[in-house]
Amino acid sequence: MLADPHLPTVCARIIAGYTPNPQTAIWIQVRQFTIDCTITMSPRTHANARRLMTMIGLFSAWVVTATGCPVEPARIFTQAHLNRYLNVGLAQHSASYRFDVSRIIARVAVTVAGVLLEKLPTPRQAEAVTPHSADEVARLRSWSDTLSTPLKRQNARALLALAAGAGLTAQQIMDAQVSDVDLTNGRAFVTLREPIERRVPVRASWVQPLSRAIGARTAGDVFHAYRLDEYPPHQLQQFLTKNRGELRPSVARLRSGWIVSLINANLPIDVLLEVTGFTTPASLSPYLRHTQARSTTDWLAHITGEVNA
Repeated sequence: MLADPHLPTVCARIIAGYTPNPQTAIWIQVRQFTIDCTITMSPRTHANARRLMTMIGLFSAWVVTATGCPVEPARIFTQAHLNRYLNVGLAQHSASYRFDVSRIIARVAVTVAGVLLEKLPTPRQAEAVTPHSADEVARLRSWSDTLSTPLKRQNARALLALAAGAGLTAQQIMDAQVSDVDLTNGRAFVTLREPIERRVPVRASWVQPLSRAIGARTAGDVFHAYRLDEYPPHQLQQFLTKNRGELRPSVARLRSGWIVSLINANLPIDVLLEVTGFTTPASLSPYLRHTQARSTTDWLAHITGEVNA
Protein backbone atom coordinates (compact mmCIF):
# COMPACT_ATOMS: atom_id res chain seq x y z
CA MET A 1 0.00 0.00 0.00
CA LEU A 2 2.83 2.42 0.84
CA ALA A 3 5.22 1.88 -2.04
CA ASP A 4 7.57 4.86 -1.63
CA PRO A 5 10.82 3.57 -0.05
CA HIS A 6 11.90 7.16 0.72
CA LEU A 7 8.77 7.95 2.74
CA PRO A 8 9.77 8.82 6.33
CA THR A 9 8.51 6.32 8.87
CA VAL A 10 6.49 8.94 10.73
CA CYS A 11 4.72 9.92 7.48
CA ALA A 12 4.03 6.29 6.57
CA ARG A 13 2.48 5.75 9.99
CA ILE A 14 0.24 8.82 9.64
CA ILE A 15 -0.85 7.88 6.10
CA ALA A 16 -1.59 4.24 6.90
CA GLY A 17 -3.44 5.01 10.12
CA TYR A 18 -5.43 8.04 9.06
CA THR A 19 -9.24 8.05 9.26
CA PRO A 20 -11.44 11.14 8.98
CA ASN A 21 -13.40 12.35 11.99
CA PRO A 22 -16.23 11.60 11.72
CA GLN A 23 -15.71 8.65 9.40
CA THR A 24 -18.33 8.31 6.65
CA ALA A 25 -19.27 5.36 4.48
CA ILE A 26 -17.75 7.03 1.41
CA TRP A 27 -14.27 6.96 3.02
CA ILE A 28 -13.82 3.30 2.02
CA GLN A 29 -14.18 4.32 -1.64
CA VAL A 30 -11.67 7.17 -1.54
CA ARG A 31 -9.17 5.88 1.05
CA GLN A 32 -6.67 4.29 -1.36
CA PHE A 33 -7.02 7.23 -3.75
CA THR A 34 -6.22 9.62 -0.90
CA ILE A 35 -3.21 7.52 0.13
CA ASP A 36 -1.87 7.34 -3.44
CA CYS A 37 -2.21 11.10 -3.94
CA THR A 38 -0.54 11.87 -0.61
CA ILE A 39 2.42 9.58 -1.33
CA THR A 40 2.83 11.18 -4.75
CA MET A 41 3.18 14.56 -2.98
CA SER A 42 6.20 13.16 -1.05
CA PRO A 43 5.46 14.58 2.42
CA ARG A 44 8.48 14.67 4.69
CA THR A 45 6.94 15.71 8.00
CA HIS A 46 4.19 14.44 10.28
CA ALA A 47 2.20 17.67 9.86
CA ASN A 48 2.38 17.74 6.06
CA ALA A 49 1.37 14.09 5.75
CA ARG A 50 -1.63 14.63 7.99
CA ARG A 51 -2.65 17.87 6.24
CA LEU A 52 -2.49 16.20 2.82
CA MET A 53 -4.47 13.16 3.96
CA THR A 54 -7.06 15.41 5.57
CA MET A 55 -7.55 17.85 2.71
CA ILE A 56 -7.39 15.31 -0.13
CA GLY A 57 -9.60 12.88 1.79
CA LEU A 58 -12.28 15.42 2.68
CA PHE A 59 -12.26 16.91 -0.83
CA SER A 60 -12.45 13.61 -2.70
CA ALA A 61 -15.11 12.22 -0.35
CA TRP A 62 -17.21 15.35 -0.85
CA VAL A 63 -16.83 15.22 -4.64
CA VAL A 64 -17.82 11.55 -4.88
CA THR A 65 -20.76 12.05 -2.52
CA ALA A 66 -22.01 15.12 -4.38
CA THR A 67 -21.45 13.94 -7.95
CA GLY A 68 -21.01 10.17 -7.91
CA CYS A 69 -18.04 10.50 -10.28
CA PRO A 70 -15.41 7.75 -10.59
CA VAL A 71 -12.52 7.89 -8.14
CA GLU A 72 -9.91 8.85 -10.71
CA PRO A 73 -7.53 11.85 -10.55
CA ALA A 74 -8.73 13.50 -13.78
CA ARG A 75 -12.37 13.11 -12.70
CA ILE A 76 -11.90 14.27 -9.11
CA PHE A 77 -9.57 17.22 -9.72
CA THR A 78 -11.63 19.56 -11.88
CA GLN A 79 -12.16 23.30 -11.60
CA ALA A 80 -15.92 22.82 -11.30
CA HIS A 81 -15.51 20.40 -8.37
CA LEU A 82 -13.03 22.65 -6.59
CA ASN A 83 -15.22 25.74 -7.03
CA ARG A 84 -18.31 23.93 -5.78
CA TYR A 85 -16.46 22.44 -2.83
CA LEU A 86 -15.10 25.83 -1.76
CA ASN A 87 -18.41 27.65 -2.21
CA VAL A 88 -20.77 24.96 -0.91
CA GLY A 89 -18.86 22.34 1.03
CA LEU A 90 -16.71 24.90 2.89
CA ALA A 91 -19.19 27.78 2.92
CA GLN A 92 -19.07 28.03 6.72
CA HIS A 93 -15.27 28.07 6.94
CA SER A 94 -13.01 31.10 7.13
CA ALA A 95 -11.55 32.77 4.06
CA SER A 96 -8.03 31.80 5.14
CA TYR A 97 -8.97 28.12 5.53
CA ARG A 98 -10.72 28.05 2.14
CA PHE A 99 -7.68 29.71 0.56
CA ASP A 100 -5.38 27.12 2.13
CA VAL A 101 -7.55 24.27 0.83
CA SER A 102 -7.62 25.74 -2.68
CA ARG A 103 -3.84 26.18 -2.62
CA ILE A 104 -3.15 22.61 -1.55
CA ILE A 105 -5.74 20.95 -3.79
CA ALA A 106 -4.42 22.94 -6.78
CA ARG A 107 -0.90 21.78 -6.00
CA VAL A 108 -2.02 18.16 -5.71
CA ALA A 109 -4.04 18.38 -8.94
CA VAL A 110 -1.09 19.52 -11.05
CA THR A 111 1.28 16.99 -9.47
CA VAL A 112 -1.04 13.98 -9.57
CA ALA A 113 -3.15 14.64 -12.66
CA GLY A 114 -1.32 17.37 -14.58
CA VAL A 115 -4.40 19.58 -14.19
CA LEU A 116 -3.99 23.33 -13.63
CA LEU A 117 -6.64 24.66 -11.26
CA GLU A 118 -7.22 28.28 -10.30
CA LYS A 119 -6.70 29.03 -6.61
CA LEU A 120 -8.66 31.51 -4.58
CA PRO A 121 -7.02 34.93 -4.33
CA THR A 122 -4.97 35.55 -1.21
CA PRO A 123 -7.31 36.76 1.55
CA ARG A 124 -7.12 40.45 2.33
CA GLN A 125 -4.81 40.95 5.28
CA ALA A 126 -6.66 41.94 8.43
CA GLU A 127 -5.58 44.85 10.57
CA ALA A 128 -2.83 43.79 12.98
CA VAL A 129 -4.11 43.18 16.50
CA THR A 130 -2.64 45.11 19.40
CA PRO A 131 0.35 43.28 20.92
CA HIS A 132 0.33 42.19 24.55
CA SER A 133 2.03 44.80 26.74
CA ALA A 134 5.32 44.02 28.50
CA ASP A 135 3.40 43.71 31.78
CA GLU A 136 0.92 41.29 30.20
CA VAL A 137 3.73 39.17 28.77
CA ALA A 138 5.32 38.97 32.23
CA ARG A 139 1.99 37.82 33.68
CA LEU A 140 1.65 35.19 30.96
CA ARG A 141 5.13 33.86 31.72
CA SER A 142 4.15 33.60 35.38
CA TRP A 143 0.95 31.77 34.38
CA SER A 144 2.93 29.22 32.36
CA ASP A 145 5.18 28.50 35.36
CA THR A 146 2.32 27.95 37.81
CA LEU A 147 0.10 25.46 35.97
CA SER A 148 -0.66 22.28 37.88
CA THR A 149 1.13 19.57 35.86
CA PRO A 150 4.44 19.27 33.96
CA LEU A 151 2.58 18.64 30.68
CA LYS A 152 0.45 21.77 31.11
CA ARG A 153 3.53 23.84 31.88
CA GLN A 154 5.30 22.34 28.87
CA ASN A 155 2.43 23.27 26.55
CA ALA A 156 2.05 26.77 27.97
CA ARG A 157 5.76 27.50 27.59
CA ALA A 158 5.76 26.10 24.06
CA LEU A 159 2.77 28.21 23.07
CA LEU A 160 4.26 31.42 24.45
CA ALA A 161 7.79 30.82 23.18
CA LEU A 162 6.75 29.87 19.66
CA ALA A 163 4.25 32.72 19.27
CA ALA A 164 6.08 35.52 21.11
CA GLY A 165 9.61 34.32 20.38
CA ALA A 166 9.31 33.17 16.77
CA GLY A 167 6.01 34.59 15.52
CA LEU A 168 4.26 31.30 14.82
CA THR A 169 0.54 31.24 14.08
CA ALA A 170 -1.80 28.86 15.90
CA GLN A 171 -1.67 26.44 12.96
CA GLN A 172 2.11 26.55 12.87
CA ILE A 173 2.31 25.90 16.61
CA MET A 174 0.18 22.79 16.16
CA ASP A 175 2.39 21.70 13.22
CA ALA A 176 5.71 22.29 15.01
CA GLN A 177 7.79 19.21 15.73
CA VAL A 178 10.59 18.88 18.26
CA SER A 179 12.88 18.04 15.35
CA ASP A 180 12.07 21.46 13.85
CA VAL A 181 13.69 23.22 16.81
CA ASP A 182 17.46 23.66 16.85
CA LEU A 183 18.95 24.69 20.20
CA THR A 184 22.59 25.60 19.59
CA ASN A 185 25.08 27.64 21.64
CA GLY A 186 22.41 29.42 23.64
CA ARG A 187 20.33 30.28 20.57
CA ALA A 188 17.24 28.65 19.16
CA PHE A 189 15.94 28.36 15.61
CA VAL A 190 12.58 27.03 14.42
CA THR A 191 12.16 25.61 10.91
CA LEU A 192 8.74 26.27 9.41
CA ARG A 193 7.60 24.09 6.49
CA GLU A 194 4.46 25.92 5.34
CA PRO A 195 3.62 27.96 3.38
CA ILE A 196 7.28 28.69 2.54
CA GLU A 197 10.09 26.85 4.30
CA ARG A 198 12.20 29.19 6.42
CA ARG A 199 14.39 29.08 9.51
CA VAL A 200 13.35 31.57 12.17
CA PRO A 201 15.70 32.71 14.96
CA VAL A 202 13.94 32.79 18.34
CA ARG A 203 14.07 35.98 20.42
CA ALA A 204 16.69 35.55 23.16
CA SER A 205 14.23 36.06 26.02
CA TRP A 206 12.21 33.03 24.87
CA VAL A 207 15.03 30.54 24.30
CA GLN A 208 14.96 29.21 27.86
CA PRO A 209 11.16 28.72 28.01
CA LEU A 210 11.28 26.91 24.66
CA SER A 211 14.15 24.73 25.87
CA ARG A 212 12.21 23.88 29.03
CA ALA A 213 9.12 23.06 26.95
CA ILE A 214 11.10 20.54 24.90
CA GLY A 215 13.17 19.11 27.73
CA ALA A 216 14.89 15.86 26.83
CA ARG A 217 12.53 15.03 23.96
CA THR A 218 14.01 14.42 20.51
CA ALA A 219 10.79 13.83 18.54
CA GLY A 220 7.06 14.44 18.59
CA ASP A 221 4.81 17.50 18.72
CA VAL A 222 6.21 20.52 20.52
CA PHE A 223 2.66 21.32 21.72
CA HIS A 224 1.14 18.05 22.91
CA ALA A 225 -2.56 17.68 22.08
CA TYR A 226 -4.92 15.67 19.91
CA ARG A 227 -5.25 17.16 16.41
CA LEU A 228 -8.74 17.54 14.95
CA ASP A 229 -8.60 16.95 11.21
CA GLU A 230 -10.46 20.05 10.06
CA TYR A 231 -9.03 22.56 12.50
CA PRO A 232 -6.03 21.50 14.62
CA PRO A 233 -5.79 24.86 16.49
CA HIS A 234 -9.13 24.07 18.15
CA GLN A 235 -7.28 22.00 20.77
CA LEU A 236 -4.93 24.87 21.48
CA GLN A 237 -7.94 27.04 22.24
CA GLN A 238 -9.40 24.25 24.38
CA PHE A 239 -6.14 24.15 26.35
CA LEU A 240 -6.40 27.86 27.08
CA THR A 241 -10.05 27.53 28.07
CA LYS A 242 -9.35 24.68 30.49
CA ASN A 243 -6.29 26.38 32.01
CA ARG A 244 -7.50 29.90 32.60
CA GLY A 245 -5.33 32.50 34.22
CA GLU A 246 -6.16 36.09 35.04
CA LEU A 247 -5.14 36.92 31.45
CA ARG A 248 -5.82 34.72 28.44
CA PRO A 249 -2.91 34.50 25.97
CA SER A 250 -3.69 35.44 22.38
CA VAL A 251 -1.48 33.81 19.76
CA ALA A 252 -2.37 36.60 17.33
CA ARG A 253 -1.35 39.31 19.84
CA LEU A 254 1.87 37.47 20.74
CA ARG A 255 2.76 37.10 17.06
CA SER A 256 1.90 40.76 16.44
CA GLY A 257 4.25 41.75 19.26
CA TRP A 258 7.01 39.65 17.70
CA ILE A 259 6.64 41.38 14.34
CA VAL A 260 6.56 44.82 15.99
CA SER A 261 9.72 44.00 17.95
CA LEU A 262 11.52 43.17 14.70
CA ILE A 263 10.42 46.43 13.10
CA ASN A 264 11.53 48.34 16.21
CA ALA A 265 14.94 46.67 15.90
CA ASN A 266 15.50 48.62 12.65
CA LEU A 267 16.12 45.49 10.58
CA PRO A 268 16.52 46.02 6.82
CA ILE A 269 13.35 45.39 4.83
CA ASP A 270 14.75 42.33 3.06
CA VAL A 271 15.72 40.77 6.39
CA LEU A 272 12.29 41.54 7.85
CA LEU A 273 10.59 39.86 4.91
CA GLU A 274 12.83 36.79 5.10
CA VAL A 275 12.30 36.29 8.83
CA THR A 276 8.56 36.99 8.91
CA GLY A 277 7.76 35.10 5.72
CA PHE A 278 5.94 38.09 4.22
CA THR A 279 6.34 38.52 0.48
CA THR A 280 5.96 42.30 0.17
CA PRO A 281 6.77 45.32 2.36
CA ALA A 282 3.06 46.20 2.29
CA SER A 283 2.42 43.22 4.57
CA LEU A 284 4.28 45.05 7.33
CA SER A 285 2.08 48.15 7.09
CA PRO A 286 -0.68 47.01 9.51
CA TYR A 287 1.91 46.67 12.29
CA LEU A 288 3.45 50.12 11.93
CA ARG A 289 0.87 51.83 14.12
CA HIS A 290 2.05 49.65 17.04
CA THR A 291 5.75 50.48 16.65
CA GLN A 292 7.74 52.92 18.75
CA ALA A 293 7.30 56.62 17.97
CA ARG A 294 10.47 57.99 16.36
CA SER A 295 11.80 61.52 16.38
CA THR A 296 13.16 63.03 13.18
CA THR A 297 15.65 64.95 15.31
CA ASP A 298 17.06 61.71 16.75
CA TRP A 299 17.66 60.41 13.21
CA LEU A 300 18.82 63.65 11.64
CA ALA A 301 22.45 62.54 11.31
CA HIS A 302 21.31 59.39 9.49
CA ILE A 303 18.99 61.36 7.24
CA THR A 304 21.74 63.77 6.24
CA GLY A 305 24.28 61.02 5.78
CA GLU A 306 26.59 62.27 8.54
CA VAL A 307 26.23 58.81 10.19
CA ASN A 308 25.93 55.59 8.28
CA ALA A 309 22.84 53.55 8.99
